Amino acid sequence: MGVNANSEALKYIQLGNKNSSISLVFLHGSTMTKEGMLPLAEMFPQFNCISFDLTAHGESKGQLPEEISDLSKAVETSISVLQDNKVIGEKIILLGYSMGGAIVFDIAKRKQIDLMGMVILSSGADLKNFTPLVDEIKNMPPEQFKTSDIVQYLFGKDTSEEERKKISDMFLQTKAKDLTGYNDLMISNAYNQLEKCSKITTPTLLIHGSDDTIVLPDAGIKTWKQIKDSELLILPYKGHAAIYEDTGVIKDKINEFVHCMDNQ
Repeated sequence: MGVNANSEALKYIQLGNKNSSISLVFLHGSTMTKEGMLPLAEMFPQFNCISFDLTAHGESKGQLPEEISDLSKAVETSISVLQDNKVIGEKIILLGYSMGGAIVFDIAKRKQIDLMGMVILSSGADLKNFTPLVDEIKNMPPEQFKTSDIVQYLFGKDTSEEERKKISDMFLQTKAKDLTGYNDLMISNAYNQLEKCSKITTPTLLIHGSDDTIVLPDAGIKTWKQIKDSELLILPYKGHAAIYEDTGVIKDKINEFVHCMDNQ
């Protein structure tokens, strides 16, 4: 099912209540595919939920993107097509994880899609200055990169070994090709639109783990300070995989945010 900048359809999974007036659109992070966002999307059966494969990820076609805007334009086109086909309605909340968060900021800044709200998960508008692990990977030849080598850095201090294995297995079972993942990390690491965030008026919720070593918490904090009236939730002792480590708390906070937006 399911359009990118090359006029190919972005593939997606639809779940939840297809008749809901509110659509939650999930954008995955670097090295990932649409299936990686399902553990979170499944927490919202009352809403119409869409999880995209970004361009050149999973089942979606197209060339590897050269910058974040290549991905955001494809998402914009896809959302417009889904609206034309009555798959989703006018009330849209974008939820972007890691690289997906940068895509959400880009879409909000471009204002080609009317957004009800946006949820930024383990991300920020400046990924250039707050991703030290990627700074190290830059020196690695692309063909040597393996997603399996960075999974160990996903977790916070109090995540049990059992949970670490469960989340790691999920990541590796649903990951994109390693070369695609490497490209993701490089274009994410080049993204910095922090100063322009002050012009964003879309209601925004940011959620970040205090122990995140892949995208440092300061990325979320500095972005929160830039966007007027935005909300920030810092999860103690959780890492970059906070959406899997503390799904229940995050679910409750997102539900609260969505209902607040719907009642405005």
